[in-house]
Amino acid sequence: MASSQEDYPEATNVIYDTDEIIRRAFETFYSLKLGCDVCADAEGPSMFVMPGHPVTKGFLDMKRRGIRLRFITEITKENISFCKELMKVVELKHLNEVKGNFGVGDTRINQASARNAGGSSPPPLLIESTVKAFVEQQQYFFEMLWKKAIPAKQRIKEIEEGIKREFIETIQDPSDTLNLIRKSISSATEEIMIMFPTVKSFQSYKKEGLLNLLKRQVENKIPIRILLSEKDRLPHETWQEISAFPNLQIQYTDQLPSSKLTMIIVDNESSLVRREEI
Repeated sequence: MASSQEDYPEATNVIYDTDEIIRRAFETFYSLKLGCDVCADAEGPSMFVMPGHPVTKGFLDMKRRGIRLRFITEITKENISFCKELMKVVELKHLNEVKGNFGVGDTRINQASARNAGGSSPPPLLIESTVKAFVEQQQYFFEMLWKKAIPAKQRIKEIEEGIKREFIETIQDPSDTLNLIRKSISSATEEIMIMFPTVKSFQSYKKEGLLNLLKRQVENKIPIRILLSEKDRLPHETWQEISAFPNLQIQYTDQLPSSKLTMIIVDNESSLVRREEI
């Protein structure tokens, strides 16, 4: 968002009075000349589309004056109707698990508040700052979130038509990838398929508790298939341990690619590929 060329005194204030919070927000909206960027939690959109509410009036006035309005929130089944109304006024994007609320105006003023109570209730406190370094930092943070967020129309379509989003994400931290693998296996409801490049990699996951997770899912009657290289058989004791699991199949093949990749497919919907160091 473009910067305002006017000079403003630098200060930071915390406001607790409900009427004063609404008045300050209202005055800020009417003072802006270039743009207003807002990031709000899932309860936030309702505040901006209530007929006759001062905040709603302020946003409508900014739109009338040609001010660019950008808004990031988490769009859910519960707030989708408010978001549809908000889209008529702002450029709206969706981001998962938005917490807290903040807004930057003309890259000169930042206002932040605690979690919204929903409806027409204002937040319990408002932190307002015109400290240049802090405001610029918040503007930069908003821009990062804006690039990461997806268009509201796409998210609304996902909700209304039950479409699951396609995405590819690269995770570098080994502990994060292991946690994601555990979470994916635990969330399975239909089927789990795992391809281990070597028995050594299988043994490594066993030490991390993966076998216990698979056993738990077998007890939940989730079919599990494990694929291993024909050249790399499981030790006899390990084979005895898992061959008794119902709904768990182990197959050997000579068709596995010569790589260090472990692949996990859950419910034919999500796929995780991890490069092993062993």
